[in-house]
Amino acid sequence: MFFDLPEMLVNLNGTGRRQNFLKMQVSLELTDEAVIPELKKLSLRIVDNFQVYLRELRVEDLRGSAGVYRLREALVARVNVAVRPVQVKDVLFKEMLIQ
Repeated sequence: MFFDLPEMLVNLNGTGRRQNFLKMQVSLELTDEAVIPELKKLSLRIVDNFQVYLRELRVEDLRGSAGVYRLREALVARVNVAVRPVQVKDVLFKEMLIQ
């Protein structure tokens, strides 16, 4: 079972004059569809948690498959803290664009 979060657009942390942005859309993989109503109630908290974390990232943090893997692991940990006691199995990237 999957639960889609709204598309997110955040500016990434940078030291230069040029701004970098991350556009991302993710789905949460669940073990039980009965938790979807609870996730709908908590979706604003999830998005807030993600955005606070994502704004601290730099473009270098997201490079390569290792960067995406670290991002996935961090988002899974953050979503599970935000929705406890509900358990999210994984975060799946539907779209990710760095500009």
